[in-house]
Amino acid sequence: MTPLLVLCWGCLAWAGGTPVSPQSRALEMVLDEFHNKSHIQFLFKQQTLVESMEMLPRGTFVQLEVDLVQTFCRKSQRGTQNCRIRPGGRKQTCLACFKFNSQENVLDKYLRCLSQQALLFFQEAKKRQAQECEEVKLAGEDRYRPGVFAFSRGLPVGSR
Repeated sequence: MTPLLVLCWGCLAWAGGTPVSPQSRALEMVLDEFHNKSHIQFLFKQQTLVESMEMLPRGTFVQLEVDLVQTFCRKSQRGTQNCRIRPGGRKQTCLACFKFNSQENVLDKYLRCLSQQALLFFQEAKKRQAQECEEVKLAGEDRYRPGVFAFSRGLPVGSR
């Protein structure tokens, strides 16, 4: 009876899964979206990652900058662990931010992947990312907007 109980407990623990951090989930979403593009033929691996996370009243805000490098593997071989990095291969940087609610659902996101060769365009994209990510960060948050409700309803006609 005890081994059966242990087996059932193990199955329940496995079915529930281990909780995934918002940063890990955001990184996985970046990699999925990048590799789902039709013009990407080869697998890219994460080389460096800069991340930040902020807990807000209505959720979690995650901001990522991920440097990706091209490998010898095709993107269909994504689960393969032994894909070597292609020397002189393409390099991409993905700028992303996500807002998750308390149930870890995505409220809003911004994602842009760029080639590192176009430096001027990349710098402009980083400026745009700051603006876009500020909007993502505010998704679902109550914003104080003076005057929004102050005059939303007037007196009925003829009540003077």
